[in-house]
Amino acid sequence: MTDSSKRRIAAGALALGLAASLATTTAPAAPATPARMTSMAQRPPGTVSLRVFTEQVPRLATFGGVAVDGDGFGSAVAPVPGHRDEVYGLTDRGPNVDGPDGSKIEPLPDFTPAIGRFRLRDGRAELLQRIPLRAADGTPYNGRVNSQASTGETITDLDGHVLTPSPYGYDSEGLVALRDGTFWVSDEYGPFITHLDRRGRAIARLSPYDGSLPAELARRTPNRGMEGLTITPDGRTLVGIMQSALTQPDAGKPKKVAVTRIVTVDLRSHRTHEYAFVLDDPSANDTAVSEITALSATRFLVDERDGAFGPGAYKKLWEVDLRGATDIGPRSTVGHYDATNGGLLVDGRTVEAIAGTGDVATTTAALRAAGITPVSQKLRLDLGALTDAVDPDGGFFDHDKIEGVAVLDHGRTLIVSNDSDFGLGGSTGTTAPFGLVPKTTPQGGVDRGQFLEIRFS
Repeated sequence: MTDSSKRRIAAGALALGLAASLATTTAPAAPATPARMTSMAQRPPGTVSLRVFTEQVPRLATFGGVAVDGDGFGSAVAPVPGHRDEVYGLTDRGPNVDGPDGSKIEPLPDFTPAIGRFRLRDGRAELLQRIPLRAADGTPYNGRVNSQASTGETITDLDGHVLTPSPYGYDSEGLVALRDGTFWVSDEYGPFITHLDRRGRAIARLSPYDGSLPAELARRTPNRGMEGLTITPDGRTLVGIMQSALTQPDAGKPKKVAVTRIVTVDLRSHRTHEYAFVLDDPSANDTAVSEITALSATRFLVDERDGAFGPGAYKKLWEVDLRGATDIGPRSTVGHYDATNGGLLVDGRTVEAIAGTGDVATTTAALRAAGITPVSQKLRLDLGALTDAVDPDGGFFDHDKIEGVAVLDHGRTLIVSNDSDFGLGGSTGTTAPFGLVPKTTPQGGVDRGQFLEIRFS
């Protein structure tokens, strides 16, 4: 199957912008055979067209024969306003791998996170423009830990030199592209949300350290900050989502706690609100959130995923609705809000402690018993099942980190992106100088940055 192949699959038709849940799949007998899928809503069969576009970006460097690829623009994806065949992609903080004793290794310490503008055509994602992220004075951002928001990580280069924290450190993860040419980008360090001009220079920043974002967000788990960002169709409200639970002293291990937070920011009044999103038993499924995408002023798609390659990987898109959900932020009417002690407290317990580490039903019941109604949610697309239907061996759009989701054509088209980790999968050696290991898929190739177009008709 080539990157430019177009797969047509019988599926449940979508209505009202992803109104049918694609949930169960019977795999095709051979790649050329259409896969039959059944809609949970039992709507009449429609057609799904799939096309893959591979990023065409020069490699950044080579160390010891291992390439550091340049196609790492899949941490988020957003449509280019007014250009049907173009998207923006986003890098994270840059190439990095795990090192000894819990450290991180950044082979390119001077890497600048960037937005990339791509044209999608004939199976290729052609890089048209690279927009480096910069401070207001033009200083480039970098991938080092931000000096205002320590994560406790130790980051070194390949020679073992410790990279000191930097005021320009930014781990970009969420992207909004506005019609005026400016951008909003969220990160995992602060977490911060930064408004950037069309050249990538900072205009303004929202932060949990100055009151423009709820202070408890600074308790984000390292490398699990504001992973997704979107804006409502009316352009009034930014909506972000934390990748997993905050680190709270009265709660369990944050990567196992079954709740995370959706954060809204009214761009006119600057008021913020928070809502609880219940994860699908991360203790069992090892899942976290990677994206949130607006469908309306209250309805959103949320990308929950594991970190595994297919087949059988957990990659699901949930539709959530904020209507009827309890505000668990600074303006909550439930319990007592204490910014210095974890945010909202109900009977002295944080939201994360109340939620616990159970399954969806148990967690939801615990929250409701404390007077907290989480956002409503229903499965809209089982992306893992969809790609497995095309290739039961897991070779179609075979990525572990599905991190970007964009909605086009009033919900009739999705663009999904992956974080390729710049083709790096790990390091060698327990002492410096360190070596690099390529990130390979179960099919034997190096992971590549790609965009998957899912078109419903």
